Amino acid sequence: MAYKERTKPRLLCIYEALAKRMKLSPDDHYYLLNMDGGFGGELGLDVHTDALDSSCLVLNDLQLRHNRCSFQIDTLVICPDKLLLCEAKNYKGVHTWGQLTFRKPSGATLENPSIQLRRTQARLTVLLTDLKIEMPIEAYVVYTNPEFTLLGAQENADYLLPSQIPDYFQKFQVSGEIGPEQQRLADTLIRMHNPRYFAEELPTIEYRKLRKDLFCLACGSAVRHDGIKSVYCPVCQKRERTTKTIVHNIEEFRLLFPGEKVTTPRMAEWCGMENKDRVYRVLCNSYRAVGKGHGRHYV
Repeated sequence: MAYKERTKPRLLCIYEALAKRMKLSPDDHYYLLNMDGGFGGELGLDVHTDALDSSCLVLNDLQLRHNRCSFQIDTLVICPDKLLLCEAKNYKGVHTWGQLTFRKPSGATLENPSIQLRRTQARLTVLLTDLKIEMPIEAYVVYTNPEFTLLGAQENADYLLPSQIPDYFQKFQVSGEIGPEQQRLADTLIRMHNPRYFAEELPTIEYRKLRKDLFCLACGSAVRHDGIKSVYCPVCQKRERTTKTIVHNIEEFRLLFPGEKVTTPRMAEWCGMENKDRVYRVLCNSYRAVGKGHGRHYV
């Protein structure tokens, strides 16, 4: 179990909520796919780091700022004798290695992820120095997608290809036990973590243009009411409790419109439900009421 668990990025949740309720522009749709793919790559890395020896502290998704420089760490494994810094990539298809860029068969190019890795490693090293902590850092770009091929790959490079990942983590060894210095580092980094250091590229959100309905927790399709206590998804054919589905959709409203008040009429409209009493009961049982009468809302 990780010392700091990974959670789905807030921005990805926002785009997923919007994709159910409106047609995204091609650019926004592509951005959503990239974020979703990136998160999938990180989860693929977690499969291996979660299985590491208990004498390691695994910190996922650190967003840090030091000396006015912001940097993000996908995974940092704090060991008694070293640090393992991992940058997860979920690239798919054939890429040709270049010192500065990767090239796809289509001719498209992208920055070699090792450049970002070295930048992150340098900033982490500066932070460690200022914290008066001396520990060697092993750093790798970890390509988690089994459908990724890198032509011209360099030997002894700072990356792990899909076929190398299982063997690397199976042979990963540490010596000793976590001591006070390693524990202090882990706790300090968690305290420093702040997602607000990174500007979010939010799309334009207009309430009136969004579809009002209940959406499946599993696949995001609109659901049908299947009696009083459950809803049914005609796409993935899963059933879910109505209350749980309503709460999930209310939470998406709060995510998209953090400055708006959650009221019974508004949530009934948002969920596409004519039965306001049902929405009212869910709000009373799952949230705290503030105010009285027409001014009542829920937090």
